[in-house]
Amino acid sequence: MRRVLSLLALVGCLSGPWDGTAAAELPTPVQQQAYGLRPVGSGELRWLGFAIYDAGLWTTSGQYAGFGPRETVALSLDYQRAFSREELLKITETAWRKLGQPEAERRAAWLAELERIWSDVAPGDNVTTVVVPGGPTRFYDRHRRFGEVGDPAFGPAFLAIWLDPRSVVRDLRAQLLGTPKSAQAAKN
Repeated sequence: MRRVLSLLALVGCLSGPWDGTAAAELPTPVQQQAYGLRPVGSGELRWLGFAIYDAGLWTTSGQYAGFGPRETVALSLDYQRAFSREELLKITETAWRKLGQPEAERRAAWLAELERIWSDVAPGDNVTTVVVPGGPTRFYDRHRRFGEVGDPAFGPAFLAIWLDPRSVVRDLRAQLLGTPKSAQAAKN
C-alpha cells in the first residue's frame, strides 16, 4: 500500500532543472519513420530529489500549439528508474482522473489496451509515444514499435498528462513546450 501511495504522489510531483542533453535524440525506430519530427523542448521529471525520467517533445513543425490536422506529436521518455506495468497503468489512470478525462468507460477500455501493450520499464529504457494526426498512437522503444492504439482520441488524451495546462507536472510541461526559464521564473 505504501508503494501505491508513493506512486500516486509521483503523479503530483514537479520537475527540476535540466540541461536537455539526455532526450536529445529519438530512438532509431522512430527516426526511421517518415514523421519528420523536430524537437520542441525537453526536461527531467524528479521526485523528492530522485530522477524519474528525461522527457523530450517533438513535432513536425518544431513547435507545439495543440494537435493540428497535419501535426504529428511525439513524447519520448528515457527512464531513470524502474516501474512495473501495473505501476505505469495506475499512474496513467490517476493522471487522467486528475484531469477529469476521459469518461470512465473509455478510460477503462484504453487502460485495458495499454495493459496488453505495455511491459515493465527499467533504468535506461525508452518509451516514445507518437501521435499521428487523425490516426493511431504508436509506442516505440529503442528497438521497435511495440504497440498501437487505433482510437484517434487516445493520443491527445494520453499526452494531456504532460501537455494540458492543468497537468500536475507543470514545470516539466513548460520545459517540454520550450518556455524560456525567465518566463518560468516570472510565473512562480
